[in-house]
Amino acid sequence: MTTEGNPPNRTVLVLSAVGPIVELPVTALAVGSFPEVAQDAAFGSSGSQVAMAVALVAVIVAVATMWAGSRVGVGTRMAVGVTSWIAAGLVATLAVGFLVGARWVVLAVLLAHSTVALGVLGGLAVRPATRPADGSERAVSG
Repeated sequence: MTTEGNPPNRTVLVLSAVGPIVELPVTALAVGSFPEVAQDAAFGSSGSQVAMAVALVAVIVAVATMWAGSRVGVGTRMAVGVTSWIAAGLVATLAVGFLVGARWVVLAVLLAHSTVALGVLGGLAVRPATRPADGSERAVSG
């Protein structure tokens, strides 16, 4: 099986990762430090911190995988992409929890941005890594 398509621009990777790398630890710190914030967290204090830590690891692994480009296999890229989407779902659940509580909307906004960034990183991960030299598109049948 060949991999085709354009590799993601490294600037796009860095810009997509900076938000979650800052926002997820800040939100986890707020959830762990303030009991009134933890009350609105969808998974409670500990569960929410674990979910944000998993999402942070997913961001770092996604960027590292895509940075490597075509040296990473298609299966690995697919696994990283799906993991990023699952992490995005966890973070979206946390964002909705803070939005419904209506006291910590700023945390909901931070988590919503991280959700979008995780979705973008997941989409970039499942995209094929290289393009044929002649620019043609080939369908891969399995």
